[in-house]
Amino acid sequence: MEKFDLVIIGSGPAGTGAAFKARSLGLTVCVVEKRDTGGTCLNRGCIPTKTLLHGADLLRETREGERYGVNAGDLQFDFPKLIEWRDTVVSTLRQNQNTALTKAGVTIVHGAARVEGPGKVSVKTDSGETALEAAAILVASGTTPALLPILGHDLPGVYTSDHFLEGTGLLPKRLTIIGGGVIAVEFAAAYSSFGSEVTLLVRSSLLSVMDREIGQTLALQLKKRGVVMYTKARPERIEAKDGALALTLTTEGGGEAKSVTVPADAVLMASGRTPDTNLFAPGCTPELTAKGFIKSDDNMMSSIPGVYVAGDISGGAQLAHAATAEGEYAAACIAAAVKGGGNKASHAQVIPSCVYTTPEIACAGITAAEAAEKGIPVAAGKGVFGSNGKAFLENQERGFIKLVFHAESRALIGAQFFCNRATEIIPWAVQCIGDGTTAEQIERTVFPHPSICETIAAAVSDAITRGGLK
Repeated sequence: MEKFDLVIIGSGPAGTGAAFKARSLGLTVCVVEKRDTGGTCLNRGCIPTKTLLHGADLLRETREGERYGVNAGDLQFDFPKLIEWRDTVVSTLRQNQNTALTKAGVTIVHGAARVEGPGKVSVKTDSGETALEAAAILVASGTTPALLPILGHDLPGVYTSDHFLEGTGLLPKRLTIIGGGVIAVEFAAAYSSFGSEVTLLVRSSLLSVMDREIGQTLALQLKKRGVVMYTKARPERIEAKDGALALTLTTEGGGEAKSVTVPADAVLMASGRTPDTNLFAPGCTPELTAKGFIKSDDNMMSSIPGVYVAGDISGGAQLAHAATAEGEYAAACIAAAVKGGGNKASHAQVIPSCVYTTPEIACAGITAAEAAEKGIPVAAGKGVFGSNGKAFLENQERGFIKLVFHAESRALIGAQFFCNRATEIIPWAVQCIGDGTTAEQIERTVFPHPSICETIAAAVSDAITRGGLK
């Protein structure tokens, strides 16, 4: 039986983040992965999705290139070639991660892990079963795509994001997407550029957990690019019909419920993900939340002594960077427990949310509406891109930056960006929110010209002149 200070189940962002941190703190570490190193993010999530989105952006920009004097003539789109590049990107990054873990001194075992009890993990590998012993175990097994329990969900032609992001890829002529979150809108943006006839079925509104104007603006943009959208839509059943699919839904347009049938060559279920907790021996199951995620205390430990949890499986924000931060924090807590000496780590407080549409979307902190619900006095400012030179020359159709300040302390407590390169600018807001940076301090910042971030200054000015920040 091999012994380690820490055995980590899962090699996604939470698992690898924890592994690197634990090694830097002097722990011996083993990572167990049942599929490919990198987890969902690298193999079936963030990286392949963004590769497709980059290809879609290049295609759209080339089609619109005449305004810049760029005329591609008879433009050809080779989808299999894009899939080939996707696979190159994924396999290269996977190999790089394997190498980095090995160089850091992490032992990697490929197989299906099961927690047998505190400090004990069994792993089924191709060559048999391996027993591992550890002072601590970190479960970072992530989540899997959810399938709605509607009639016909198991028909050929009904897919999850895994099917679209692995293998030879799918390029249906008519694609119906169920969902209004990040995965749904990113696939709608990409496949509408690829030429698919995209229909989006949204339960309430697009990106409903974000600032309301973000979802409204994105909806207008997707519709302009040919996406058909049904809001307040409830899918009822999927049927095979004339060699394709027919999805019947109920929608409440104009306050009146009506039934609509949408023909499709493929249906993508992008309506959430479910936790992967099927890795505990009988009698060794940790306490779960009502939604099936693993409960943990302030040090990320589950109800089983010495068994910790991090990443999506913990029920927090299902974001790769959030998982990495959580994994690193869990590793610090584990190192303090195993090695002693106290825990000086702190949990990340401000986590940005990002959507890689065009323009991009990025948010941190809280919205003005959320502040009002909590009774927090705020002053908000908005800067639009109509007069931003960089945005206009790049043909950014619409966009804005919103900043939310505490009305009394004048500190930045929220930021919402809908603009090109929003995901690159949002770390500025994350740090400002975390540091309690005030409107006066931001006012003294000199932003480069021309740049997208110039509009930050306009948002601050608006918060002071129109938003009531005295």
